[in-house]
Amino acid sequence: MTSPLEIIELYPQESKRLIGIKYEDFITLVALAEKRHLEKQAEIEKIKVRLIASGEGRKAEMTPRQGVCLCLVYLRQKPIFEILGLLFDVSRTKANNTFNYWVEILREILPASQIEEAKKMSKNIKNYANNCVSMN
Repeated sequence: MTSPLEIIELYPQESKRLIGIKYEDFITLVALAEKRHLEKQAEIEKIKVRLIASGEGRKAEMTPRQGVCLCLVYLRQKPIFEILGLLFDVSRTKANNTFNYWVEILREILPASQIEEAKKMSKNIKNYANNCVSMN
């Protein structure tokens, strides 16, 4: 079975239909997501107690490109995770875990909606006001 990532790599013009963005934008998004992924991994390594030498152990089943594509396919098409796992040749659980990991990274690097930004700003103003009141 051909995965959605292989399809958009072979036919970039199909990316808009499958994942909702142009192929060039997908490549840029993957680069940003991979950068944030590496930052998160470095943060985890700083506090991690190692039993196995760095670089040893089980290798990742999916590349960042596959993970971002899986996430975008889910957001665009809304298949159940069983089908998503079949499309990307992973288990249902792995598809679910991969989606949850990469959607968090995408939320960090992509701008939020104006409503979310307004809520965040309102919360920050309330926190600032509470801090000012508690200081007096």
